Amino acid sequence: METSIRLRKPAQARTQDRVARAIQAAEKLLIEIGPEEVSIPDIAEASGVPRASLYQFYANKHQLFSAIAEIHLARVAAVVKQGGEALRGMKWRDSVPLLVRAASDYYNQNPVAGILILGWPMSRASYMAQEVTIENIGDELRHIFRAFDPPVELASTPDVATIVTELAFACLKYGYYRDGAISEDIMEQAALAATGYLEQVLPR
Repeated sequence: METSIRLRKPAQARTQDRVARAIQAAEKLLIEIGPEEVSIPDIAEASGVPRASLYQFYANKHQLFSAIAEIHLARVAAVVKQGGEALRGMKWRDSVPLLVRAASDYYNQNPVAGILILGWPMSRASYMAQEVTIENIGDELRHIFRAFDPPVELASTPDVATIVTELAFACLKYGYYRDGAISEDIMEQAALAATGYLEQVLPR
């Protein structure tokens, strides 16, 4: 049974280095043999980090995978933020496909992100962590829309920014499930879903 709380976070430089090595090895194994086959002993052997040291931070592989997924989701949020800064002054309808493409390109260029975020069954703990990050992406989206011409305010109740992020994200998950990557067609559908929703909830 999965433990929902990570045991502790690495504080010292030596332990941070060990965790970084373990994550690097885990990502390589995820690509080579898939999440079902990877085990903590495999990661320990590939990284040179003692198994006992890994268990100090992660009770099982699911906790480690969840931590890796959180890293990649934070990077997706950074990609969205960076993309938004480049879109200042644009019309919001023109920007939606570009933001969808920026996130999609990240997943396509980082196979581990696709495996763990779009394709791997989540525990409740990892689901909750993912939802927090999606809300953070929604917050970035809210700032981006305020910088458009004209500025657009996304309502907080209901949380329009997070809902539109979820809609696009659902399309990307479907595309990954079907094709193992996010195709041009799916990017277009994700942009259409996001745009259609926004057209319904934004003032005309």
